[in-house]
Amino acid sequence: MKIIGTSKTDVGKIRTENQDAFGFWQNESLYFVCDGMGGGASGDFASKMAVDVIYNAYKLLSKEDIYSLVDSKYSSFDENILKPIACLKLANRTLCNLQKRYPKLKGMGTTAVGAFFEKETSLLHIYNVGDSRIYRIRNGNIKQLTEDHSKVQELLSKGKMTQADAKTAEFQSMITRALGTAEKLKVDYKSEVVKNGDIYIFCSDGLNGEIDDDHIKDIVCLNKSNLNDVANELILAANNAGGRDNTTVIVLNAEDDDSQTIIPQNYHENILLFDEETQTEILKEETIIKNIEKNFTVPVPKKAKMGRLYTNPFLLALCLVLLFLVFFSFFSKVVKEEKKDISELTGNVSGISLRIKTINESTALEISEDEDRISKMQMIQDAINDKENLLPLSKVSISIISLSDGQQKYSGYSDTDVSEINLPNDKYELSLTYSGYKILDQKDMVLTDSVEIQTQNSMNLTNADIIMVPETLFEVNENSETENENIESVENENNNDN
Repeated sequence: MKIIGTSKTDVGKIRTENQDAFGFWQNESLYFVCDGMGGGASGDFASKMAVDVIYNAYKLLSKEDIYSLVDSKYSSFDENILKPIACLKLANRTLCNLQKRYPKLKGMGTTAVGAFFEKETSLLHIYNVGDSRIYRIRNGNIKQLTEDHSKVQELLSKGKMTQADAKTAEFQSMITRALGTAEKLKVDYKSEVVKNGDIYIFCSDGLNGEIDDDHIKDIVCLNKSNLNDVANELILAANNAGGRDNTTVIVLNAEDDDSQTIIPQNYHENILLFDEETQTEILKEETIIKNIEKNFTVPVPKKAKMGRLYTNPFLLALCLVLLFLVFFSFFSKVVKEEKKDISELTGNVSGISLRIKTINESTALEISEDEDRISKMQMIQDAINDKENLLPLSKVSISIISLSDGQQKYSGYSDTDVSEINLPNDKYELSLTYSGYKILDQKDMVLTDSVEIQTQNSMNLTNADIIMVPETLFEVNENSETENENIESVENENNNDN
């Protein structure tokens, strides 16, 4: 049996950047799709870096390295089966380390779904972390070979959600496992016998999020004589259905080449979970990464490195002075006229009207008492959507840094109601600090220390409404007393302000 294939990726019709990446390594019979997440360029970087690490580790890992990175209880497995698992763990470790080294990358991550075809046994070894998928089309029937690691799938598995509800759930993009989001990694593994005529579709959720499985099957069956047409038509269908996300597909076709294969009697047709690393394995990962990272080709985004320039304010000041002296004499008059014209059309007010709120005590206590993490997330989302559950949070430390020159433009504390802050037209990083609390990213339902804001001239200040919640709301059965103290503190401080 032999495998032939093709691959294609597309940015879609809504997004401006492609955060998907893929590895199509025919010589190694290894194939992976990664779907990145994270603000700015970090999602794009996470997926590309994961693919880079997987490929370099696959080429460079020795047999001794492979067995040192997985638990000894898996020692009966062949090294070729364990190698992709070791590669995924190294990719996860690399992304976690980069976020520590470059704080601006914090919050990035990526899914990873892939397979290794073992020609001698005609087995396809499948690996999965996240909600990207692998489908098999055989004899006109389609089957999903992977299981999504997502909030929706968890609720479906527990019988708390129907398939109909899943299609319209607000949290469809919330995944429960990914590379770069936790220090330790679990990996799903399974294998299956490849048969002549089988077609496999590896895809990011930009495909199955727009068209259903039967539609995918129909496209494959109609165009299976030309794999490039299969890939093109799948992406076209996703875009025609809305194209709200990036879409990546790898299409593989199994053909009989008259080679002799020996199919083993025992192989893992059902999903087997490879456990998280031990501390010894983590230390081994760190050692191996130091040895292979010189081979990585994906550069760290300039935006992530930007903060390091701020450590030399004298050099920045000198450059600014020189630029000012060179251009002032030529453009001062023109700039003044432009500013006058613009202010007449758009207004001359620039800045933000900042409101910081948090969840009230009774609602927060109710959330903290819920032991189910998925239910907690839904309760938090419901709470912030109901204005009656929110109250102002005062005395929050505010720091605003310009992303264009790296200088701090504002530092102070929030008022009880609204803080009006005048700022020039620019893009800024707004950081908020309040003991025990973090900013809630309402899109991905994760905690963060800062958000990006954009100011421009207008008749009024730009509204900036921020929700901060106790960090302990995201924990289950931990630190409940601390959370209560934080919430009571907020109530007391607001009473004092009033």
